[in-house]
Amino acid sequence: MPENPPDEEPDSQYHSLREQLEGLLTEGSQFGRRAAEWEKVETYWHMGDALLRFLGRNGGTTHGDQTIHNLSKYLQLGVVTLYDILRFRRRISTLHARVNLGWSHYRALLGMSPEKVRYYEEMADAQAWTTRQLKQAIEAGEGAEALTSEGPVASPLRPYFGEPYTYRVVVDEFRPSGPPAIDFGFHSVWAPGDQLAGFGEAEVGQSVVVDSARATATLRTDKPRLWTYVASVRRIIDGDTIDVVVELGRGYRAFPRLRLRGIDTPELYTEAGRHAKAFVEEALSDVGFIVITTKRTDTYGRYLADVKYLAGATDPKQVVAKGVFLNRQLLDEGLATRYVG
Repeated sequence: MPENPPDEEPDSQYHSLREQLEGLLTEGSQFGRRAAEWEKVETYWHMGDALLRFLGRNGGTTHGDQTIHNLSKYLQLGVVTLYDILRFRRRISTLHARVNLGWSHYRALLGMSPEKVRYYEEMADAQAWTTRQLKQAIEAGEGAEALTSEGPVASPLRPYFGEPYTYRVVVDEFRPSGPPAIDFGFHSVWAPGDQLAGFGEAEVGQSVVVDSARATATLRTDKPRLWTYVASVRRIIDGDTIDVVVELGRGYRAFPRLRLRGIDTPELYTEAGRHAKAFVEEALSDVGFIVITTKRTDTYGRYLADVKYLAGATDPKQVVAKGVFLNRQLLDEGLATRYVG
């Protein structure tokens, strides 16, 4: 397709770009099933090329971000996908046909240098690797010899989730000689008195599950994992930091800032940092609530947390059992690095 004339106004150039990308999407969707994955790769590369040329003529980070968000709405493509398309074109200046590769393969390579992208691209195509095998080879840092029959290398980052609304019974420090209290966490303690049926049998050191709707407390005779909460997202600060409101039960709330445990995303002033934030924004955009677990704070007072989410979930137990572990997802997507601290 011909480029827009150099003297064309930016608004007109944008509409031309929009029509060009829409045409490429339509054209790319018409191919047969067998070739569909590679056609997607080619389509996305050409879209990225058009985007790169447009942004080169109409530069600036702010204008670029606005363009991406406008195109996302018009083309019905996620913001993260459009950023991936742009990164894809920047990593690969010349696209060579690869019979055995699809878009998921290239997404796994986006966090690497162009030289490493080319190396793993050629290796994966020659060996007909699945995306899973490619990710394993990348994690191991080598080629075919890195593959094992057990599958990809497991992430050392493991979640620590219990049952929400499970709390420890503690001494009421305000009236130590009186009935015990419930430690909600987040520096919040509640002395329920006779407001919670079943709590009268609880003793200090035990754990209870609080049912706010029924105003009951159920004793746990085992040693459950504590500090698991239901929360809603108030604000996403960057790829690994979010503000939430925590539903403690019985109408009590906490408003902590969370730092995703075990990972580190790039600074927000970098393209990679903005991409990580956009990914989290899109991932959490359609969820009514998240489930978090946290046991301590970092040196800045942020609660180090594991976060799970599940679109369409109505029960926190669903999220605990089947939800996406956001911390690990950011690692797997190449948007964060492992961090122990």
